[in-house]
Formats: sequence, C-alpha cells, structure tokens
Amino acid sequence: MPKKEKELKVEEIYQKLSQSSGIIFTDFKGLTVAELSQLRAKLREAGAEYRVVKNTLALRAFQKYFPQGNVEEYLKGPTAFTYCYGDPFGILKIIMDFSKDHENLKLKGGIIDGELYNSKEIKELANLPPKEVLLSKLIGSINAPLTRLVFGLKWPINQLVWTLETIKKEKEKTLEQ
Repeated sequence: MPKKEKELKVEEIYQKLSQSSGIIFTDFKGLTVAELSQLRAKLREAGAEYRVVKNTLALRAFQKYFPQGNVEEYLKGPTAFTYCYGDPFGILKIIMDFSKDHENLKLKGGIIDGELYNSKEIKELANLPPKEVLLSKLIGSINAPLTRLVFGLKWPINQLVWTLETIKKEKEKTLEQ
C-alpha cells in the first residue's frame, strides 16, 4: 500500500474512532465469512459498524485518538473493531450473545466513553442491565424514602380521623338508644 493510501486509511480510522461512542476489539479468527456477515448485519441494525483493520494502521490512528492508552496489547493477531455509534452497552450485549453461539469470536477489550477496558471488564459491562432498567431502579430507590416519609406524615392524621370516626359511630349508637 503506498504511503498516501496508508495515511488516508489512518485518517479514515481516526474519523470513525472520533465519531463513535465506543470501540470494541474482537478476535474473529476461526469465524466463517457467513458468520461474520451475520454479525455485521446484527450490529448494523443496532447502529454499529464491524470492521477488520490492519493493526499497524489502527495503531497509528489510536496514537492520535487515544494517546494516553496502551492499546498495542489489544492489536495483536487478527483484530476487528466494532465502532459503536449508539448505546455501546446494547452493542456489547449483541457481541456477547453472538459469541455464546460462536465460540471463535473472542472479546479482547474496548474503549467506552474514553476509558480503556480489558476483556474481563468488557464482559462485566456487557452483563449490566439495560440503561432503562438501571434508571428505573435509581428512580425507585430515590422514590422509596419519599413515599415512606409521606405515609409516615399521614399516619397520625389518619389515626385521628379513624378515632373521630369511631367516636362518631359510638355517639350515634347511644343517641339511637
């Protein structure tokens, strides 16, 4: 590949890295072309792009995009990048589900929101519940003490009303007799 072509390819990789919300590194060795096409289609539907990139060119782009990280260890052997343009956690789940059925697909690591994660950490992130579930749990945990407070404040008033209601019924009984 001529030098100008390599520079253009590095710039293209850099642009994709800059536009993505996350990048997931995978080892695809042993997957068939049909399996890779199937994975690409699933990821495309979710708003991601799965690309095989030459490691030396990718390393140049990463030195520009992510100079603080040591990504060289993730760029050894056959490496494919998943550029996440939407929710990276949903895309991680798709990759994890696909890897359960296709054991040749292996997670190497990734960068999400500017943080570099190894394969173990990426797998842990993939097992997190969806964002909506986490938000609803957060709202529920914030709401629970407030609800208890409201009921706690209403309890003495409710007791007074019940007591007065009981007194009223007792007086009505005595007046009827």
